[in-house]
Amino acid sequence: MPQASELYGATLCTQEGGLAAGTTSTYTTATVVRGSIGGKFVTELAAQTNTATPTTQGDGSAFTALAASEASVYVACLTAAGAIAVFQGGVEALDTGNAIVRAPAFPSIDLETYMPFGYVVILNGSTGSAWTFGASNWAATGVVDTFTDITCLPSRPQSA
Repeated sequence: MPQASELYGATLCTQEGGLAAGTTSTYTTATVVRGSIGGKFVTELAAQTNTATPTTQGDGSAFTALAASEASVYVACLTAAGAIAVFQGGVEALDTGNAIVRAPAFPSIDLETYMPFGYVVILNGSTGSAWTFGASNWAATGVVDTFTDITCLPSRPQSA
């Protein structure tokens, strides 16, 4: 008798997109992004070059601005229709050397609606000024961004 798959109804990214910062506040993917939500394929996201980054979270709420000496994580997702959505996780303080003391928690994401395909950890160092996802420059003074491609959300973000 066949066994049920442990991946039954899985939400997974199956094609590494190469998520990266574009110019100013835009984003880029090196390749198409493919995957599934609940076991059904999503409409793929074509490779992007300097595409406008969302200025609100996938649920329509505002991103929380990072003050100097703060860090956060932002998760890039696709909807079934192939639209990008981004969600912000927790905000954590940096130490006096601008290092993460505690990795910010991932946001709560409805995996029956969104397929995570990458995340970015933003460190806004002590020399930075208020920084907001989608509006502020990736290369602003004091800002360090570390992008990671994923198949699914790991248990926690890797510290930058």
